[in-house]
Amino acid sequence: MAENLSYFGVTPHLKNLRFCGFYQLDSNSSKMKKALHTAYMRLILSLILLYTCQQIMKVYQDRDDVNKVMDTMFLLLTNSDSIYKQIVLWKKAHRIEVLLSIMKGPIFNQKKQEHEKQLSATARQAKILLRVFNTTALFTCLLWVLYPVINVHVQGKPVEFAIWLPFDVNISPYTYFAAFYVWVQTSWLAFSNTTMDVFITFFLAQCKTQLSILRLDLEHIVEKSKEEAKISSEDFKNVLDTRLKIVLSHYDEIITFSGIIQEVFGGAVMYQFLVSGWIICTTAYKTVNINPMSVEFVSMIMYMSCILTELFIFCFYGNEVTHESEKLIESAYAMDWLEIPVKCKRALIMFMERIKRNINLVAGDLVPLSNSTFVSVVRSSYTFYAFLKNTN
Repeated sequence: MAENLSYFGVTPHLKNLRFCGFYQLDSNSSKMKKALHTAYMRLILSLILLYTCQQIMKVYQDRDDVNKVMDTMFLLLTNSDSIYKQIVLWKKAHRIEVLLSIMKGPIFNQKKQEHEKQLSATARQAKILLRVFNTTALFTCLLWVLYPVINVHVQGKPVEFAIWLPFDVNISPYTYFAAFYVWVQTSWLAFSNTTMDVFITFFLAQCKTQLSILRLDLEHIVEKSKEEAKISSEDFKNVLDTRLKIVLSHYDEIITFSGIIQEVFGGAVMYQFLVSGWIICTTAYKTVNINPMSVEFVSMIMYMSCILTELFIFCFYGNEVTHESEKLIESAYAMDWLEIPVKCKRALIMFMERIKRNINLVAGDLVPLSNSTFVSVVRSSYTFYAFLKNTN
């Protein structure tokens, strides 16, 4: 069994984020490496800000043409969301390190056989989601670049990119230079943004998994204590008392963990909800006028799928955390509490009073992370789209 199985699942995310210049190096790295990587992070942020400014200039340039503005707006909003998350990872890195330390700690990694299955499943799901999400995003960006190249070589049509450039992109070799520049920037942002989303989601998934493990320990605490007392020849009351203290410490650690998640990422997720409605709206506005048999249409559908998936995983795992915390009280009732000593019963009663208050994660201290929120955002997006279409 891995020593830090709880932390193991997040290592690919950290590797990607450090490679992309979105997160600091490990504290064990040398001062020289840290200094060079910090300079690298600043360079990456500068390039992303430059690309975003080019998009803003393009929107201003085409402000009288709604269709051209829509061609740029959905990517501009996505980039602004990515920049927000990047700044959060930079400014609140010390709090994120606390989350990582908790996942490395003994409470989240109790090295019990019954815990390994759930921790391994969470780590495996995180890796699969990261790989699929990254691959889909990169393939979408590749299709975006292929579209103007196909227009030039096959159909002989003029091309136009969704950024401002100081030269005519329809003059060779500027077409290929612009296509390469857009491909690098969008691919970098897509890879980084999807990694950040799955990174945040992993903390939610880990919180849910730890609650499931806590419920499992609580339901079987009496029988496990009896088994341990029989094997070790210790007093049952002492073994039970020790296990109950671990359960209480585990719950305290989960409360701390969930609180830091909301403190660090609540604002970023809230901004994601705010801009996603407009992103979906502008993407739909652009997609309905595209030939369904074209490469551009396929790329827009894939992009829309990525945005909807981002929203869904936040809401789904946030809803799962709340659901597991609600079931804690049922697990407390399900245990064989008739055989518990009076001293432990008192502690259990106090614990049951505490867990009556569910863990409800919210975005920006306002919007709950739940499945109903996902439905509300999608409905709002359709309302924005209908309004924009009717106005136009």
